[in-house]
Amino acid sequence: MKSRFKLPILLLLITSLVASAQQIEIYKNSFDATNLSTLELDLNSTSINVQKSEDDKVHFNYSINFNNYSKKETQEIINKIEVSAEIEKGKLVLKSDSQSTRGDVVYSVETLFGITFEGNNVTFKEPSTRKFRKGRQYFMSINDGSRIKSIKEYIKNIKAFDSKKKKKKIKMKNIKSYRTNFIIKIPKNLNLRATVINSNMTFNMDIASQMILNARNSKLQFQSMSNNLNNFDVVNGEFRASILQGGTYKFNHVSKVLLAKINNVNMDSEFADFRIGEIGKNVKIFDFNSIFWLHNFAVDFDEFTMNTEYSEINLFLPEKIEYNIQTFGHNTVHYWDNIITEIQPSRKNKSSKMMVIGEETAPNKIKINSVHGIVRFGKDFIDFGE
Repeated sequence: MKSRFKLPILLLLITSLVASAQQIEIYKNSFDATNLSTLELDLNSTSINVQKSEDDKVHFNYSINFNNYSKKETQEIINKIEVSAEIEKGKLVLKSDSQSTRGDVVYSVETLFGITFEGNNVTFKEPSTRKFRKGRQYFMSINDGSRIKSIKEYIKNIKAFDSKKKKKKIKMKNIKSYRTNFIIKIPKNLNLRATVINSNMTFNMDIASQMILNARNSKLQFQSMSNNLNNFDVVNGEFRASILQGGTYKFNHVSKVLLAKINNVNMDSEFADFRIGEIGKNVKIFDFNSIFWLHNFAVDFDEFTMNTEYSEINLFLPEKIEYNIQTFGHNTVHYWDNIITEIQPSRKNKSSKMMVIGEETAPNKIKINSVHGIVRFGKDFIDFGE
C-alpha cells in the first residue's frame, strides 16, 4: 500500500488562493497499525512533531503556512518536497525529503540598509567563572520547549535602517515567512527506526517501545525513552531528553546534549557538550575530549563510572546520601575544596589512584578514570577558568 502526493493537485489548490496568508496541505494519510511492528522514518531536511495516537492508527498530517509569498514562489518551495508512505513486510515506511524546509519556521526580511535587534525579551548575561548546581526539574522544564505561536514573535523587535541610518519598524508586508507543520501520531506500542539528516524531530509523548536512531546534523528532542534495546547514533546537531531509561547512546561532535535524568545507560561520546540533571542507577560513560556538567545523583544511584581522555568533568557532589568517589588517571588535574591535585604523564601510559572522597564502604560509588583531563568537584558551585 503506497501513498504519494501529486504536484498537479497542489497547483490547483494554490491558484485558488490569492490572500497573503496561505495554508497548503502537503500530505495527509492514515494507516491501520494493528498488524504493524515498526514505523520507519527516513527524514531529510524535514521537521516533524510526534504525538500519541488515540486509536490503533498512524496518522500523517503535513502542511505549510505561507505569508507574503507569491503563487510562483510557493509552488517553487513545494516542488522541492517529496513525501511518500508505504507498508512493507509488516512495517510502515515514511520518506520525506525537502531541499528548502529544514526548519519549522523560515522567514526573510527585505531591506536595503540592514537591520538591528532590540527589545526587553532578550538578555545578555555577563561571563562568569562560577557555575551553580541546578536541580533536575530545571532540566525537565527546558526540555519541555514550546514552539513560538506567531511569526510576529520573531520579528517584533527587529528594526530596519533607512538611508539616513535611522531605525524604523518593519512592515509585515515586507516579511516573507512560512511555517511547516508535520504532525505524526503513533500508537505507543509501535517500534521505531529513524534515519534523520539535516532535520528537526520532536517527540511530545513518552516512548517505551524500542527505538533505533541514526541522526546527522539534526535537532532532536524527546520526553521519556525507556527501553533497554534503544540504540542511538547521533553526529553533530543537538539532543535533548527528559528521561533516558536503558539503552546505548553514541554522541559525536554534538554541540549540546541536555539530559534531565539517565538510568541504566551506556554512553560513548567524543567532542560533545553535556549537561546532565541527574545520574541514576548504573550509568557508564566512555568519552574522548568532551565537556560534562553533572548536577545531581539519585538517592540510590548505585554505581557511576567514567573512562575519559582529554575530557573536562565538572561534578557536583551527591547530596544527603552516603557515597564514595575514587579517581584514577595521569596527566590530569583535580580541583576540590581549594586543593589542586595533579598527576604527571605516565611513560607507560598507566593510571594511578589520584583522589578518594567518602568511605569505601558507602553503597553508592563513583569511579572516574581520566587521562590528559580536568576534573572539578563542587557542592553548591564550581569555579572554573583562570
